[in-house]
Amino acid sequence: MSAARPFRLLLIEDDPDDAFLIREIVSRDPDKESQPTLEFAETLTAGMIRLDKGGIDLVLLDLSLPESRGIETLRTLLSRFTRVPVIVLTALNDESIALEALSQGAQDYLVKGQVDRVFFMRAIRYAMERHRIKRELDVTRAHLEEMSIVDPLTGIMNRRGLEQALADRVPKSFDPDRVFLALLVDLDDFKLINDQLGHAVGDVVLKEITRQMKVAIRPSDFAARIGGDEFLIIMPDTFFTEGVQLSEKIRLAIGGSPIIVSSGQTITVTASFGLVSIRNERPSLEELLRETHLALANSKSTGKNKVSYERRGRSGEEERAKLLSDIGVRLRRPEEFVAVVQSIRRLSDLTRTGYEFLSRSRIDHLGNPDEFFRVSLENNLLTIVDRQCLKACLAASRQLPGDMHCHLNLFPSTLIDVPVRELLEDFPVDRDKSTYCIEISEQQIIGDPSYLLKAVEEFKRAGLQVAIDDVGFGRTCLENLILLEPDIVKIDKRCVKGVSKDKDRARSLKRILKVAEVLDTEVVAEGIESHDDLDVLRNLGVQYGQGYLLDRPASLPEPELART
Repeated sequence: MSAARPFRLLLIEDDPDDAFLIREIVSRDPDKESQPTLEFAETLTAGMIRLDKGGIDLVLLDLSLPESRGIETLRTLLSRFTRVPVIVLTALNDESIALEALSQGAQDYLVKGQVDRVFFMRAIRYAMERHRIKRELDVTRAHLEEMSIVDPLTGIMNRRGLEQALADRVPKSFDPDRVFLALLVDLDDFKLINDQLGHAVGDVVLKEITRQMKVAIRPSDFAARIGGDEFLIIMPDTFFTEGVQLSEKIRLAIGGSPIIVSSGQTITVTASFGLVSIRNERPSLEELLRETHLALANSKSTGKNKVSYERRGRSGEEERAKLLSDIGVRLRRPEEFVAVVQSIRRLSDLTRTGYEFLSRSRIDHLGNPDEFFRVSLENNLLTIVDRQCLKACLAASRQLPGDMHCHLNLFPSTLIDVPVRELLEDFPVDRDKSTYCIEISEQQIIGDPSYLLKAVEEFKRAGLQVAIDDVGFGRTCLENLILLEPDIVKIDKRCVKGVSKDKDRARSLKRILKVAEVLDTEVVAEGIESHDDLDVLRNLGVQYGQGYLLDRPASLPEPELART
């Protein structure tokens, strides 16, 4: 602490004569620029109440307070306030007590009546400086310790950190019905990314894959990068079936999220997995790696991008087949799907004009559409599941007032596989079809969009509106907008979020708005999350929007239900 800065002392002392003496010593400090301010507390409780308020630079503590005894007074204070240095100021001239006080954390031990003013003030300043240096050393030591157990690229644990976590967080004995699971993750063909695109791109991919894994795992799980493109995830005290479902969720999170690198190129990465269960004894890290590598080898040899299991006493392939079969059965059931809504609002006054209906499933670890749609696609169930989601959303739409617009999502593949007249049979007969809008994601339109033209025209003839969703990011194609002539253009959230601070993003948004104006379509901006972005959208003339700033996806609100 600089000697030029005034500081504040707290004297915890019940003897008024001693308190008066300390006040006189402090007030006569010749260095007026840094002369301390002295406050008093007659009891330890009163002193701690004052310390709770903050602003104290050092405590002068008497050990003979009425409510505490000897060194216990110091222990009580130091255990509660570790960031404030303490000097013991006492009448007890006892070397053994002095040594114990210093060992407990006191910065000094001063005996009343045996120190003069110069020595006293010097002791205070030295104590504060020693405490400052110690705190800096503690921070540095903690940082160095963290660096030794954390992978610097991904920010998760390294091998050393994982070994420490295994020792600290995984018990040696387990409930016989629950197991400790280890999941080895190895990225597929990652060497090609480094060879073809460079190690800098490879590092970006590793960081993004790590982020996706951290989102997918539970708070009780922990992950480590054990080298190169290999990761190990530990799932303590977990049912095996639950671990299998979590592993599939992680696999879907990695394989279903394309990564966009600085060049603008989109990279899709998959991974192979080896899952093993451990009972009774906690193994070493090397034993875990040996067992998980055996399961991983099966994934690599049978097509990659899959989870292979090794459960003692059972066949991993039988487990996987049973799990997939059970999920496939549940995905076909309409009762497994529910609808939530996010409002669409007029940006000028934030009046609610309608809702976008979003699907959720009741299947464990596959609740979000990104997860269950990927499983559906892999198991050739996408059209069936998309149809079930549409029915769930249409059933929920009956609860809305008749003037509310309802936006429903459909995959382009569903529009190919199912005749529009058949889809229209699912719509409520007692609700005006002009209140419905079918949203088609531009990111899911592959190649020439003319194959969707017939379905779009049929929806429009039936009175429905059609929106092109996710416009403005990734594979945006003007041809899609011109050919399909949507009634509504929904601007992708990645083009909206942060538009108030990103000039390039603002220019892109303006270009999209000009196209929408030429095509005479309404515009809905998605992903509004800040007031600054909302102001920019209003200034640009965007009429409608949705996003977390306005509200989050949720069940239909009670006031709307009450009006039906």
